[in-house]
Amino acid sequence: MPALARWDAFLTQIRSRHEQVRADALANGRAFIASVAAGGDYQPLSHQLSAVKHRLQDLEAKIMDTWHAQVDDAILAEGNSVERRDAACAQGVALGHQLEDARDDLETALMAELARARYQAAQAALVPVVCASCGAAYQPPHSFRLIEMACTCGAPVRYDPDELMRSAGAIGTHAISQEAAAAELAAMRAADRAARGARSPTPLHLLQAWEAAQIAYWRRYLAARSWFEPELGRDPALEVKKRMEQWYQYTADQEEAWRAAGRPRAI
Repeated sequence: MPALARWDAFLTQIRSRHEQVRADALANGRAFIASVAAGGDYQPLSHQLSAVKHRLQDLEAKIMDTWHAQVDDAILAEGNSVERRDAACAQGVALGHQLEDARDDLETALMAELARARYQAAQAALVPVVCASCGAAYQPPHSFRLIEMACTCGAPVRYDPDELMRSAGAIGTHAISQEAAAAELAAMRAADRAARGARSPTPLHLLQAWEAAQIAYWRRYLAARSWFEPELGRDPALEVKKRMEQWYQYTADQEEAWRAAGRPRAI
C-alpha cells in the first residue's frame, strides 16, 4: 500500500478510536451524573475525565509522532512532490486540531450537564425564605451565594443557598458559559491557529482577526456568565477590556506588524 494511502488509513483509525473513547466517556459520565444529580460527591467525574483526557491526548500525539517516524520520508521516497507531502502533513495537523477541540468540548458538555441536573434538583427542593421578624414568606431569589434582602417590614432577610444549589453554580459557572459561547470559541480557536501558524512576522490582518474573535468570544461568554455572577453584567465593556489586556501586552505588542501599525486596539 502506498505511503499516502497508509497515512489516510492511519488518520481514519485515529479519528475512529478518538470518537469511541469520547462516546464511552459521554455514556459513563451521563450515568454518573444521574447518580449524583440530587447530591453526593461529584469529584469522581473530574477524575474520570482526567483519565479520558490522557487517553485522548495520547491518540492525538500519535498523529505527528507517526508522521515524523514513518510517513514523511516514505512519501518522498515514493516519488511524490514536496507539495503533496506538505498537504498530507497539513491533513494530519488539521485532524489533530479537530480532535483536540472535541476533547475540550467533551469535558465542557459533561460538566454543564452535571450543573443543569443539580440546578434542576435544587430548584425542585426550594422552600420559601421567611422573615424572622414578621413571618412574611418570599420565593427564594436567583442566587448561588448568600444574599440579603429587605422585608416589607424593614427587617433584613437572608437567603443562603443549600449545598446543592451552591455546587450547581460552582460547576456550571464556566462550563455553561463556555457552552453558550461555543460558536465564538470555535472562531477564536481558528483565528488563534491561523495567526500562530503564519510565518514570522505575523501579518497584521491575522492579528486583527484573532483580536476580533477573542472580543466576540469574551462578550458572549461573559454575557452568559453574568447569569451566575451578576456583577459581570454591570459594565460588560470593562470586563472584556480587562480580559483582553494580557493578550495586548504579551502577544500583540510583541508583534512587529502590530507595533508598526500603532498598536491598533479595537477596544
